[in-house]
Amino acid sequence: MGVLNNIAAGLARRAARLNRVGRIPVRRSNRAARVLVDAFDFMFGRGTDTADPQSYRYGSYYSSSAAIHAAIRIRAAAVSAVPLRVEERTDGAWRPASETHPLAVLLRSPNPFWTPAELLRATETYLLLWGAAFWGIERNEAGAIGEVWPLRPDRMKVLPDEREYVRGFVYENMVALGDSTVAYLPDEIAWFRHFNPNDEFTGISSVAPVLTTIEMAAEAASFNRNFFANSATPGDIAITTDQTPTEEEAEAFLTRWEERFRGTRRSHRPILLSRGMDLKRMGLSHRDMEFIAGLKWSVEEVSRVFGVPKAFLADLTEATLANINAEERFFWRNTILPELRLISDELNRSLTPRFGSPSELRIVFDTGAIDALKESENDRVERLVSLVGAGVMTVNEARAREQLDPVAWGDGPDDGSP
Repeated sequence: MGVLNNIAAGLARRAARLNRVGRIPVRRSNRAARVLVDAFDFMFGRGTDTADPQSYRYGSYYSSSAAIHAAIRIRAAAVSAVPLRVEERTDGAWRPASETHPLAVLLRSPNPFWTPAELLRATETYLLLWGAAFWGIERNEAGAIGEVWPLRPDRMKVLPDEREYVRGFVYENMVALGDSTVAYLPDEIAWFRHFNPNDEFTGISSVAPVLTTIEMAAEAASFNRNFFANSATPGDIAITTDQTPTEEEAEAFLTRWEERFRGTRRSHRPILLSRGMDLKRMGLSHRDMEFIAGLKWSVEEVSRVFGVPKAFLADLTEATLANINAEERFFWRNTILPELRLISDELNRSLTPRFGSPSELRIVFDTGAIDALKESENDRVERLVSLVGAGVMTVNEARAREQLDPVAWGDGPDDGSP
């Protein structure tokens, strides 16, 4: 507690010093801020663990749940496949900035060890697992921004402030405090988050809504593994007899039973019971428990929450070529494009102003090269034919869109003949 108090006080002094030299603009008071935070927030900060006590577990599901791993990998791969581009406003229009522009150089090489695609992949993975992602913005000795680094959100604390909303951020080792704690001012962090209606200082994980379903699938898989490893026969059975065996006889019978049936190589071997003995099933069969249906349901729930079509998660039961094409367009337009907008908006809030005026400089994702977002050849031709036939455009205007040379008769209304 003392360490974080000292960090908060140090951040306040540092911010005040930078305000005096004009590095950080003074923000106006947020009248509601004082009711959003309390003394514990100032002492401990607000992190994912305070909003959701289960959050420390979410990272483990990336390596333990096939459905969650696949959904996150697909979304992260899609986000990282779209390049970031810096644009400048020139003569009232946005145009690509020079490759030597400092912001373009930074995004092309965020730090000596991370590529832009790796940085975006990590950002999307963190967003999905913990509902938040952070970039540490590092300045060189001259005070210019030279590097950005991804920071694990489960180690980050947000320090709320009654006046400026956020006083700073604290990145700490989860085991020890002291020298393992690093403090950041608000302008040294790019803070991405999926809105959490219960706590606006933390994001909401996409794992949380499917946690029960995923754990149920994991328990079913564990049961199946033990089932095949032990005997490949149901364990909930009872063997009855019309006699009363001694303890030694019962122990000898169970030993012979395990020797004959334990392990997958001994599964489905015939059994011979003595006279007067009977075998009864006490529990549910695998068919009764519908393990396969349960596993399919977990995939469907992950598909629904993560916005990834089931066909992308290897559920091809209802897949056709037309369906997959439609689902791919749906995936990009309804899942990935909003995510790209969330990321670019935050970069234009926290990073772009350090390099120029936001009204003259911006960061965008270049989605023009994404095949799923392009209009198909047939659709484009049909649309152009309809526009020419309706008199909305001339033949030459349509040819210009297709980068074709004009024709002598193509500037007038289309009468159906050359």
